[in-house]
Amino acid sequence: MPQPWPEASYDLAKDTAAYPREAGTFDAEIMGYIDHHIVDEQHVLDEYQQLLEGSDHAPVRYLLGLLLEDEQRHHRILEEMLNQFRTATVAANHEPHVPFMSRRPDAETAATIRRLRREERKDLHQLRRLRRRLKFLRRHSLHGVLVDSLILDTRKHLRYLDTIQRLV
Repeated sequence: MPQPWPEASYDLAKDTAAYPREAGTFDAEIMGYIDHHIVDEQHVLDEYQQLLEGSDHAPVRYLLGLLLEDEQRHHRILEEMLNQFRTATVAANHEPHVPFMSRRPDAETAATIRRLRREERKDLHQLRRLRRRLKFLRRHSLHGVLVDSLILDTRKHLRYLDTIQRLV
């Protein structure tokens, strides 16, 4: 049977054994994978932190700080996902966790989300224009990569808002 995850270091049989069988094969597999990913990524967080603390190069420190913030948020999200599976499969309540999706119609929130989606799309358009305007600075400034990062974040915001729109 082919391994369901691309990481060569992930041992499904070993990691799944750490979770109770009553969790179900799928849940145990997912919990094992997420848990493994969290443990595997801790060294990445540590390396970013060490690089940040050891560098006296301002632009490198700035970008490493941004990377570290993102990695810490990713780590927190994975922990919350793991807690959702734990809470769903065993009697214990692990907080915080990612809530299950449920639809709750709310016309006022839906209207606000529609406005915010328009604002985010407008923001995306403006950021793309800014990226074009800054093109000549790309070799000498961090602005280009920062604007690219803002564009990616804005796309992510739109994805979140699209999901919220479906829920309300």
